[in-house]
Amino acid sequence: MDKFNNLCKIPCPCCGKSLVSEYDICPVCNWENDPIQEANPDTVRGANWLTLTEARARWRASSRKEGQQREER
Repeated sequence: MDKFNNLCKIPCPCCGKSLVSEYDICPVCNWENDPIQEANPDTVRGANWLTLTEARARWRASSRKEGQQREER
């Protein structure tokens, strides 16, 4: 049954780190997988308060910052 459920899932459109179905919330970046925003990444109409484009940029920036902090330790 798990294999079937995974067939309906795609990589998170924001971070790509987790598999999500429509309207699932990614456990990694907290993006709600909204097909409207995936089709129109520069619109805020949908489940999230940021555009997908903005959320991706923030995710990349926070990932880089996190990586730099790990290197400094």
